[in-house]
Amino acid sequence: MLVGLPPPFSPPDRPVPDALAGASSHGYNCRCVAAHFGLDPAPYGELPACSLTDAEYQELAGEAVEIQREAKRLAAARDIGGAQRLYGRMRQIAQRLDRSDFELAAVSDLATVCYSAGDLRNARQCAEAVLAAFEVGAAAAVHFGQYAELRTMEGSREVADRVLISLSTEDGEIARARELIAGQRHRAALRKAAGPEQYPPELLDPHGTDELELRILEVRVQVAAGDPAGALTALDEILSTPACDHAPSLKAMAQAERARLRRAGGQDADARADLLRLTTDHPAKYAVDLATDRALAGDFPGAVAAIVAARDDLATAGASGDVAEASHALGTLLLLAGDARQARDQFEHAGKIWTAHEDTPGLRRLDVALARCAAADGDWTTAEEHATRAWESARASGEWLECLHTDFVAATIGYARGDDLRALLDLLLPLALAAADYRFEFASPRARTAWARDVAGPATELVMALLMRLREPRLAAELVERTCAVGAYTEGPALELTGTVPPLEGAPDGDRLPLAALGSVTASLPLRLAPPPALRWSPASPMELDRWLDIAAERYSLPPKETPVVRTWPATARETFLLRYADAGHTYLTWRTTGDLDDVHTHPVDAALVATAREYLDAASPTPHEGESVPDAVGRALSAFAGEQRLARVLGLNLLPADLVARLREAAAGGRRPLLRVQPSPSLAAVPWALLALPDRRPDRVLEPGEESSCFDGDERVLDVADVSLLAPVGIPRRPPAPPGPPVYLLDPRIPGQSAFGELGSVLGKQDPASPLIRHLDARIAEGAVRPAAARGLDLVRRTDTDRRLLARLLAGPCSRLVYAGHVSRVRDEHGAQTALHLSCAADLPGTAEPIGAHRPFTAADLALSEVDAMPARVALIGCASASDFGLPEPFGVLLAAVAAGARLVAATLWALPTSAAVPGADPMAELVIAVDTALAGDDPVGELCAWQRTRLARWRERAEPARSPVFWAALTCLDASDDGQTWVR
Repeated sequence: MLVGLPPPFSPPDRPVPDALAGASSHGYNCRCVAAHFGLDPAPYGELPACSLTDAEYQELAGEAVEIQREAKRLAAARDIGGAQRLYGRMRQIAQRLDRSDFELAAVSDLATVCYSAGDLRNARQCAEAVLAAFEVGAAAAVHFGQYAELRTMEGSREVADRVLISLSTEDGEIARARELIAGQRHRAALRKAAGPEQYPPELLDPHGTDELELRILEVRVQVAAGDPAGALTALDEILSTPACDHAPSLKAMAQAERARLRRAGGQDADARADLLRLTTDHPAKYAVDLATDRALAGDFPGAVAAIVAARDDLATAGASGDVAEASHALGTLLLLAGDARQARDQFEHAGKIWTAHEDTPGLRRLDVALARCAAADGDWTTAEEHATRAWESARASGEWLECLHTDFVAATIGYARGDDLRALLDLLLPLALAAADYRFEFASPRARTAWARDVAGPATELVMALLMRLREPRLAAELVERTCAVGAYTEGPALELTGTVPPLEGAPDGDRLPLAALGSVTASLPLRLAPPPALRWSPASPMELDRWLDIAAERYSLPPKETPVVRTWPATARETFLLRYADAGHTYLTWRTTGDLDDVHTHPVDAALVATAREYLDAASPTPHEGESVPDAVGRALSAFAGEQRLARVLGLNLLPADLVARLREAAAGGRRPLLRVQPSPSLAAVPWALLALPDRRPDRVLEPGEESSCFDGDERVLDVADVSLLAPVGIPRRPPAPPGPPVYLLDPRIPGQSAFGELGSVLGKQDPASPLIRHLDARIAEGAVRPAAARGLDLVRRTDTDRRLLARLLAGPCSRLVYAGHVSRVRDEHGAQTALHLSCAADLPGTAEPIGAHRPFTAADLALSEVDAMPARVALIGCASASDFGLPEPFGVLLAAVAAGARLVAATLWALPTSAAVPGADPMAELVIAVDTALAGDDPVGELCAWQRTRLARWRERAEPARSPVFWAALTCLDASDDGQTWVR
């Protein structure tokens, strides 16, 4: 009797193919069809299913379908043991029915279940068995014309194939994984071309879920190939696709991948958000990751208890791979707590499971963990054995990020053990360079910052400490200069900092995108931080790091980068000191002079000294502390002379090395003040370098508070011996400035929705025709045209039309300088932290910052993406901390955006400026604006502003009263790029 699937209309007209020779199972229909046509059944094996009645067959077949449905539900609920038992029953039914398609469905699902449980060995066996059986079953189906059965088996082959894609990725077989993905897509295309007449709907991927799963698998391949940045971007795109709504399990899969990548990159808050969404359906599986957050927050006992409880639940469910992950997480916490013995026990428990599962990446993690345990105990021989095994496994995998990770473990062990320092440098320096450069592959600012903090940062800290021990000041200095060289740019060929913008849809070719349409492009074209360009150390010397960069690119398979060679020094006849600071655990200073660029000086500044300097600076800043009112903060900052002098002395002692101080004094003694140009690190961004006191001697011990005066004979400041300005990062692309023309004034713009006395109120206070600032502006108008056009100085202050549209119009023509005085603040959005000007912009004007009531700030990103052709050569941005770009996680605010847009010199302020209301009867804010405008109109703006500050310092020394306080004038600084010669475009 023939039951089940329908038979073909005619018997096979050719011999049994070789693929079926000796096979004991090649499909119920095939064997029963042989009997149906009177063929010899011997070549096809036993035929027990042919004795079933149609009712018996249908009952068993229906049971198999229900069992599979329930098994899938249990697997999704992480009841691994229950799912495996049901699939075992399904296989029994399939064998009784002689249904290869049922058998393959059960085994392919088992492969997925085993993989999700971390049982890689059984997952591989199941997947490979499916593919082998498919070949035999397919040959039998074709031989007997049972194409319906063949099509039902195809789905099982695709499921098994995806398990093998994952396993190939785990093993580092990137080419094989990509080949399997391409094969899946090719077969899917053939099925879709054949259409529903040939294939059931579920094999035609009607909702795109099969392609969605392939995209997630591709993400894993990207990570294995060393591109977590690209993987994160791809996951963000995947999670925004409509297909995710049709496949909750795949959405969870993508979120889990993103959480893992975010955590690995240090984006803890974002990873936690993904995990919290996942714990609703799988509380035990993701409780382990969330417990790690509890430990980082200080709840170590709670974290340990949560991991142990989750591990018990996972063990009950049969999720042995997750149990191993829990034991590894527990071991990591114990090792961080200093309990190497118990940590080792947990790692070894995880290792037993990984060994049973033949989990090569897991065993590599085990070796890394055990190496750290051994190093914590001082067992260097065992530590080296484990580190070497992990290193060899990483090299065999071909995953360069794994190689980098294991190299760093080996380097840290070698450094702690006291290995040959030169050999460690050969290992560590290319690693640190590769890690630092990879940061720029991430599209998200948070991801770049996290990578720098958790991956590139530790490597750079260790290599800088090593270079100090090796007495390699030149290599250390080059590494500092390379760190300081990074710059921002806009992503995409259409919106670079050249100001070139895409045409409007339907507009004539070449039409520029108006500022009013800016909001339509900002989301898809964020600002990016660019890697350093190729650098030149001096006219006589290339960078010694170039050789190490080549090694890093070769060792870690970094893509080649074609950038112009940019010099790291200004072309100036005046003796100029170049100071660059970089934070790497401690803060490192490198300095040299344009008179002898190859004579380099490198100094570590202890992190404790930097912290002390920051504490003193914070105490003196008028920025309100937590719970402090603005008037109280200003009153605290307007301190007496002794307090300000102590600040200057502490900063000078902690941040200026003796050789630099001696050389500055020697240069000043020659008759002309030298120029001191500084590029601060983020930790030192608010330091008023000109105000620092020059020590006469160094202490021989750690000083107690108040003892710093013993190192000074007088009150000589940097400003007394040198002119001071800031250095711009050499990696920022810069356009030529606007041609000379009338000055542009944006003075105290009225901000929509803000009163004159509110938080964003007037910074200049009430002005009248007799006010010094108005008389100054009247004189400028008498000298010639100004913009916006005005008949009197009062017409330039507190205007209501000073918005981004007016700014674009004012800068569309020739312009000699731009003077802005108003509010500047820090904003945070999808482009990362940046600074913004508060113009008279209404909230309905598009931009990258969120509105503040009826007002939208004008950010650095807005400036970079807008139609402003070029900034004038000289710009003043007088506002609260307008020079704070160097303190941002990624140094790009309005200060550096102006430089990128063409400004050669930008006057700005380091901290929040009190308004003139803080000192009744005086107008220090107006004095500052007048001094800046006068200097920018002169031949030597830096020299003139420093000379003005010297007059302010003399007045302060003469009588220390609030109206003369450095709080008003010492914040002023200039970023001088006039002689850098950088007019290249990325």
